[in-house]
Amino acid sequence: MKKIVLMMFVILGVTTLQAKVKDPQNFIVEGSFIADKNITYTIFKMDQVGDLIAIEHVKGHKHYFVECNVGDKYVVRFQNKKGDVKFLMIDATSTGYFEADIDWNVPYDGLIKEEKVGYSLSRISNKLKYPGLVRN
Repeated sequence: MKKIVLMMFVILGVTTLQAKVKDPQNFIVEGSFIADKNITYTIFKMDQVGDLIAIEHVKGHKHYFVECNVGDKYVVRFQNKKGDVKFLMIDATSTGYFEADIDWNVPYDGLIKEEKVGYSLSRISNKLKYPGLVRN
């Protein structure tokens, strides 16, 4: 019985390590939710014209995961149970891996783009959003 449990932990560890290895075909973005949990998020992919097409709708307890095709642009819309919304824009110009936590205590959205030394996260203030809008 101990050997079976040990093998399960080894397999779980190998699977976790494989997820962290760079994917040669994609740009991977993942992170945690800070100060909130049970967040629903929708991943939108930008087409050639600039329209956003919803490709996936997910509910995450404490973490999120986005797999981006290289050369495409994405917008991820996060919403908590109170109806508060945050956005993460991703410009996937080359392969790689990036971790970005979504903090519900600060009034910022984010933009991930490639710089000279790799990818970076820029804050975008969302204070200009209309507070009187009806929330779903």
